[in-house]
Amino acid sequence: MNKPRNFCLQFVAVILGFLVAAGLAQAASYKGFAESLVRNLPKGAQFRPDLEAIIAGYANAYRARQGKKPLTASDRFLLPARAHALDMMANGFLGHNASTGHNFDSRMRVFVDDITQFPGMAENAARDSQNTPVDKIKARRLFQQWIDSRPHRKALVSRDYAFVSTAVAQRGNKIWAVQIFWATPREKGLFQ
Repeated sequence: MNKPRNFCLQFVAVILGFLVAAGLAQAASYKGFAESLVRNLPKGAQFRPDLEAIIAGYANAYRARQGKKPLTASDRFLLPARAHALDMMANGFLGHNASTGHNFDSRMRVFVDDITQFPGMAENAARDSQNTPVDKIKARRLFQQWIDSRPHRKALVSRDYAFVSTAVAQRGNKIWAVQIFWATPREKGLFQ
């Protein structure tokens, strides 16, 4: 091989190595960020396990009306769901990208050894900021946002998903909710 070509290949290898290392460091930093958020709640924030159960129930009732099997409620992805709800609360946004810039896929990758074990995943996120009591009526109104949104409704009724982790965070009379859906995991991922 000639010297200029060899140099180019070495240069590309070094750049790729830096990119991989930076990606791994960024992933590790997101996991630490998420764990810290859940451990150290923003001022005035609290989790609402009662509303988490109610919203998971709304999801299964809606699925039943659509002729779909119920989802099994699970804590498997409760930490990332709660972290994202808190991130939206603390940083004043609503969406699927974290304030750190991580999208849904990159956020989920830090919580599993091999993301390919999970053949399908999705996320719904919403907030209700109306000045009303925080109760099951508010939770129902928040859930209705997902039904009224085609992409969120599609995730709710997808036959691909068997499990759901539901997070609800409250501050004052506002709530933020996140549902993470996933398919039955493979015994081994493609990289195991």
